[in-house]
Parts: sequence; structure tokens; C-alpha cells
Amino acid sequence: MASEASEPIIVCLGFPALHDHASLDGLRAIHPRIEPILLPVDPGADWLSPSPAEPHAEPPAWGMSVAAERKDALARAEVLIGLHTSRGLMALAPRLKWIHSVGAGVDGWVASGVSSDRVFVTNSSGLGARSISEFVMGRLLQVWKNFRLIDEAQREHRWAAAHGRTFGATTMGIIGLGAIGEAVAIRAQAFGIRVLAMKRSYRPGMTSPFADELFGPEQLHAILGQCDSVVVAAPHTPETEGLIDAAALAAMRPGAVLVNVARGPLVDAAALVAAMQSGHLGAAILDVFDEEPLPESSPFWELPNTYLSPHAAVAVDRYVQDLFDLFAENLRRYATGEPLKNVVDMDALGFRRDP
Repeated sequence: MASEASEPIIVCLGFPALHDHASLDGLRAIHPRIEPILLPVDPGADWLSPSPAEPHAEPPAWGMSVAAERKDALARAEVLIGLHTSRGLMALAPRLKWIHSVGAGVDGWVASGVSSDRVFVTNSSGLGARSISEFVMGRLLQVWKNFRLIDEAQREHRWAAAHGRTFGATTMGIIGLGAIGEAVAIRAQAFGIRVLAMKRSYRPGMTSPFADELFGPEQLHAILGQCDSVVVAAPHTPETEGLIDAAALAAMRPGAVLVNVARGPLVDAAALVAAMQSGHLGAAILDVFDEEPLPESSPFWELPNTYLSPHAAVAVDRYVQDLFDLFAENLRRYATGEPLKNVVDMDALGFRRDP
């Protein structure tokens, strides 16, 4: 519920990529009551690298010189859009009614003590789904078409064939059929891949255009045993933490490929290292980790047939514009009392509320 019609709606921009004049003018043009303000950062500061999953002290390391301005902006905010969040946000922002998370995950907001009876949260679920799914398919092609071996032979001037396998003759398991899972499924189906998907809300008899077969969470091992590749794309919640544990990895087909583009804690890191060292899995494609940045001492760096990326599966060429468009549409809805898109069920700690 927006503030009284006679009052301005103070919109605090806690995502510095939106601190430009075009964004500010665009938000003001949505509705005459909207008053955007900035949650400032130090000039030239690295505000993007810190993990958004952990709330920061206020002011953060990237806002020390503007501590007073940040405190005032949070105190005034009715609406807040951000990637990172302050510890004790509810006390710092007593007027806050709506939070928009720049990412799909809401881990940091949950950890900051956001009170679901006082504020509601929307997220950016779906904005990066297309580019993340392209990343998944590209990495799987890299594995199964032996691109590394082909490139190595080229560097060494060796005429050596490294024939791969037929992508379309495989079965893929998708763990979590949300926006990312659906986007992966669409691209997998275009290759002729058989898709099995696990969906939290599955009920017997349920079908989906995105999968040849649907399963519930209790059937996880039944899915894993049938798949040549397994793509983890579920939200991080208490229900999904450690979902891919030693038993799940053992249930996977020998030589199968595990892909994690969800969150690090969904996969038991020690168990995965053991599965890779034993040769049980054919490859691991990992874009997310328990600890980010990944420490230099991590065994993942040296594991054979492991494809690492620094939480970079999403493309950024259009992300900020798409983010602005989503937030602007929701802000228009907020100002006019219409239902918002991408409202998060905070009681489920990260699952989108069903429409």
C-alpha cells in the first residue's frame, strides 16, 4: 500500500547503476508523487564485488565518506531498490514499505531481518534467465564437443581429432523449474534433449510444456539416475540447502555432468569434490560457490574436468535497462494501487508467490 495520496513516494535508489540523470528523470515521469533519492556511494568505490548474500554494516566500506547522507536517505525511504542491504535495515528505514531486489535471490534481505508483516519484497526473477540459459547450453556444448581438447591441439599445432557426443541424444534434469529452469528447458528442447524437471509445487498428474516429465522434491534421486546432465536452478532456501549431497551425487549416472547456476549452498562442496576426484562425475560446471570470491586454496581450482566462472553466467549488456523497465512498471503499479509483478513469498524465503 502506497503512502497517502497527498504525500510524495520517496524512492531510494540503492543500486548505483541507476544513479544517472536518465534513470532519475524516467522515474519522476512515471507519476507526479514519485520522488527518487540516491543512496550514495564513495566516488570510484567498488560496490559491486561484495556478496549481496551477507548484510553489511552501515555505512559500508564503499560509502564511508557519505555515511550521513546514506543514513538520511534510508530514514526517508518508502521504497528501496538495491543489490546489497544493511544489517538492521528495519531500524534504519522505519518508513519502508516495499523493497525491490536487483537480483533474483533475496538471501541478504532475509538475513538483514526484513519483517514481512511490515514490508513486501519483489525481485528481478526472470531478467537474467535467457542469458543464464545460454551460458548453461554453451558450457555443456564445451564439455560434450571437447572444445578444450580441440583448442589445446590448435595451440600445439597438432592435427588431432577429439570427437564429441551428440547433444540431442541426452537426457537433462532441471532442479527447479522457475524462470531460469524454464529458459534452460526451452533451449534444451530445441536441441532435441529429453527434459526431466523437479518442481516444488508438483502434484501427481501435473504436466508442463517445459518438460517431458515432472517430479516432486521427494523424487530427486529418481530424476538424477536418468540424466546425462543435471542443472541446478532452484532458489536457496532451508528446503534446498545441501540438496545435492553425497547421496544425490551417488545417485547420478556415472559420467554425468553437474551444472550449478543457482546458489553455492545447494550443492555439498566437499561431496562434489569427492565425486569429481573419484571420477564418478564426468564434469562439473560451477558458476556459484559457498564462499565468493572462491578462495585460492579451494580444491575446485585444480579439479580435472571442472569448469569454473565467477558468478558471471548472467549477461550484463541489457540487464540494467531490463531492471529499470521492470522496476518502473512496478513503481507505476505501486503509485496507482495495482498488483505488483514478482512479489516474493518471504515466508518461503525466496520462492515467487504463485499468481
